[in-house]
Amino acid sequence: MENELLKKLNGRDESALGDIQKNYGKMIYALSLRILGSREDAEECANDVLLEIWNTVPPKQPERISAYACMLARRTAIDKLRANTAGKRGGVEYILATAELENELCICDTAAEDIDSYEISELINEFLGSLSSRDRYIFIARYYAFEDISEIAVKLGMAKNAVNIRLSRMRKRLRCLFAERNIYI
Repeated sequence: MENELLKKLNGRDESALGDIQKNYGKMIYALSLRILGSREDAEECANDVLLEIWNTVPPKQPERISAYACMLARRTAIDKLRANTAGKRGGVEYILATAELENELCICDTAAEDIDSYEISELINEFLGSLSSRDRYIFIARYYAFEDISEIAVKLGMAKNAVNIRLSRMRKRLRCLFAERNIYI
């Protein structure tokens, strides 16, 4: 299906957008809603993602349209949230999840310019690779998809407190890994 969608997009076949909406629309909308906290904004974001896919493929050739759509949805929703927060609106889960990481890793805007983003990316990939599949799912669900902790707990059949404890331990492990590599952000 992914290859067929890519062929349609490369051939400028507009039916590809309908196929993407049918297969990935709910996922794009749900991710946008978790970040933005507003149905109207999430719908607008989902439409913007479809337009962005249409405008960027080609020349871009993503391996998986679903992953590309998620990346665009996150980026578009976060940009919209930043614009919205100037007016005191915003997605609670995005704000909570990023605050959790910022507090643990002591992230500050002024240091961000001095950091090699590739090095951080590699370090986070290494960290994720060291986790069990369950912990990796929890970490990604919380800090990439911005899922509510209760939602993660229900999906995994865990207590909410157990998910919180695992997240806390993973954040501390990540902080230690950063410190070991002398990366302070």
